[in-house]
Amino acid sequence: MIASGHDIFEGGRANAWKPLWSQTDAKASIKKIFSFSVIPDKIFALTDQSIFMGNLKDRSWQRVYKDDGKEPLSFTVHPKNPNHWYLGTQKGLWETRDAGKTWSPSTVLRTPGPVPLLVFDHDRLFLADDKTLYLAMPESPAHSVLELAGTALEASPLEVEDPGSLETPIPYDLKIRDFTASKRDPQELFLATRNGVFRSRDGGNRWEPLSRSGLQNASVLQLAFSTKENSLYAATPRGIYAYEPHAGRWTGLFQGLAQDHAQSIAVLNEERLLAITEEGFVEYPLESFVPEAGPSLAFHQPAEETLALFRELVSLEPSAREVHKHVIRYADVSNGKIKRWHALSRAAALLPSFSFGKSMDRSASVSTYSGKFITGPEDSSKGWDGDVSWDLGNIIYSSDQTSIDSREKMMVELRNDLLSEATRIYYERRRLQIDLIFTPAASQQEHLENLLRLDELTSLLDGMTDGFFTKQLERVYAEHAEFNKLWAFYPEGERSTAYGDKQNKKGA
Repeated sequence: MIASGHDIFEGGRANAWKPLWSQTDAKASIKKIFSFSVIPDKIFALTDQSIFMGNLKDRSWQRVYKDDGKEPLSFTVHPKNPNHWYLGTQKGLWETRDAGKTWSPSTVLRTPGPVPLLVFDHDRLFLADDKTLYLAMPESPAHSVLELAGTALEASPLEVEDPGSLETPIPYDLKIRDFTASKRDPQELFLATRNGVFRSRDGGNRWEPLSRSGLQNASVLQLAFSTKENSLYAATPRGIYAYEPHAGRWTGLFQGLAQDHAQSIAVLNEERLLAITEEGFVEYPLESFVPEAGPSLAFHQPAEETLALFRELVSLEPSAREVHKHVIRYADVSNGKIKRWHALSRAAALLPSFSFGKSMDRSASVSTYSGKFITGPEDSSKGWDGDVSWDLGNIIYSSDQTSIDSREKMMVELRNDLLSEATRIYYERRRLQIDLIFTPAASQQEHLENLLRLDELTSLLDGMTDGFFTKQLERVYAEHAEFNKLWAFYPEGERSTAYGDKQNKKGA
């Protein structure tokens, strides 16, 4: 089943979708739908203000929650009690033990803030506010297991993209987005956040970040896990990715229509990966993502001449430190700016404050003589005044420094974000170069796609350094034209002739 706007559809034969239910309130669109194994004949639809429960047997629907002041954000049902429900709202966690007839504040998590995530993993309840993940064991209050606030996990401005308009945006920024389990190992869990994916191998007590290598956007919206393929998939604003645990990196999937603005993904019957993108609803067979393996795998060992040429190229290309310097210079986020501001704020105390004033007074004179009033000439006066003052105390401490300190904090955070993004792109580009040398493409199309990705990463670095990276590369390749043959495509059988490479085969 899928939801779009005010309607829910269910899948039929031949990939046909037929309407299941329509929400009549035009101002409240459907944001999420839920189903639970403990009550398989029920489906729940979460809207901006309400939760509706549908009966799949008789196709009837009823409202089980409505509160204009506490917008529903998340929902789950206890896996051992079909009448015990939990509801995360903008104003805390609520629960019902009579299938939605009465709701009361939950004692599991006493927080007045939003609760956008509720997931049961067996009898353990995972829940989150916008920055913290909690774990609640049976009949026990929740305790924090992962805190994202106050860490270096703020999303970089370069990574934040509009995820589209398929879902009504929540009026605050969530750092924790989704939760899923590996299904093969009950102790292995995954968490999607604004800054990548976290993994726990002990049932959710300790968490560690997965590598973000390969992700063009670290903001992960949703996760899906395939038991058959033993693979983790992530939906991001820049496409859908599969995680390669042995290589510690993400591989982009879905070239073409579904490349950008993926909203949601799900694995269906361990056969297909379903995705909702900006271009619509798409599905792909999972087996198409599995590398083909024959009776033997070929491993190419580049010749020493090739490796020497590559090492020379690496030594001549700009280093990560050089890239960092030009990122800081182009974005104007160096420490020198702050030091200059502090010095100027103190030096400003040496400059005097000037004030000027001007006064003008005019009055008429009236006198009496023999019972008559006589007006004389008007009395008028004009004056000027001036004042010069110094506040020498500002030499020791200027009140402007408080504002400068605040701006310094913001600038340091921005600089860290920029350098983190530049470092990620720089080494992703380096890893791609290594792949091109040690893992020759099987076809010319694959080789061209790799070169296109290499050029894309180079352009991203140019955008952060005002073209510095390409200028340096142009100089290097102009002086060493032999580097170009490193990126030439040679069909299988010709590469060893061109480079003198060795090819070893190892049984699969």
